[in-house]
Amino acid sequence: MEKLLRSIKVVLGLPQADVEIIHTLGGMTNINYLVAINDERYIVRVPGNGTGSFIKRKEEEENLKLTAALGINPKHIYFNVESGLKITKEISDANTLTPQTANVSETMQMVASVFTKLHSSPIPMNNRFDLFSLIKRFEMLVLQEHVQKFQGYEEVKKAVVALKVYYESLVVEECPSHIDPSYTNFILKGTEDLYLIDWEYSGMFDPLWDLAAYSMESGFSESEEEQFFSFYFKRPLSQVESERVLMHKIFQDYLWSLWTMFKEAKGDDFGIYGQKRFERAKKNLKVFEETFRGGNVL
Repeated sequence: MEKLLRSIKVVLGLPQADVEIIHTLGGMTNINYLVAINDERYIVRVPGNGTGSFIKRKEEEENLKLTAALGINPKHIYFNVESGLKITKEISDANTLTPQTANVSETMQMVASVFTKLHSSPIPMNNRFDLFSLIKRFEMLVLQEHVQKFQGYEEVKKAVVALKVYYESLVVEECPSHIDPSYTNFILKGTEDLYLIDWEYSGMFDPLWDLAAYSMESGFSESEEEQFFSFYFKRPLSQVESERVLMHKIFQDYLWSLWTMFKEAKGDDFGIYGQKRFERAKKNLKVFEETFRGGNVL
């Protein structure tokens, strides 16, 4: 901890500063601290175990600047593309969304508005979120770590590959996307300003990925998801859009279950998080086949 305190003083050019770590904040990919520096409060992000294997910090920094310019992400005051250390001033009068606040109609509208502003950005991101390359990357990392895979892994992998072929046959207009928009990454300042933070995975991609992720992470019911999508689209979804949403839920659960296996091999412990995501991927693969293909994939 003393090393971190010294690093903060050095990077900010404040060798005599009074620096105090108040407490640790939530986070799965990284370790975040609420820190007081000369009586001002900051959020200090320290990269988590193994993140250097799959996160490109230069791309993250570029996307932080873009989204700050859009007004949907707070500006950072320090970012190191080599170490991944990031320092941001704390947002005053702010609350992180919860499952209870995420499903409130007014919150849904605000989140939909943030996504609309992001997805319609006139300035593109310079990188693309390469979903299937990242899946392969995690599969390789899991293999290298000799991780015990979830039961039924090979069958699910085969079904995901088949689904990938269909998804890649579709014409999808990609746009700036967050990729990891859990409700925990939305910060409400007061009652009107909503920020979206943590842009490590961001890049150009299918906007329906963000919508599917937010709905799934928030635990929306079918009716809540329908309401949320109506705020974004202002119309019902087409069948192909509904297919893409469900496919992205499957891809996400498969991806993040692999991520969990790798992170736990590096020393983290997420309990049954990865197992639950993997089992949901299996379930939704069956739902996809029964709903859109009239058969069973598993």
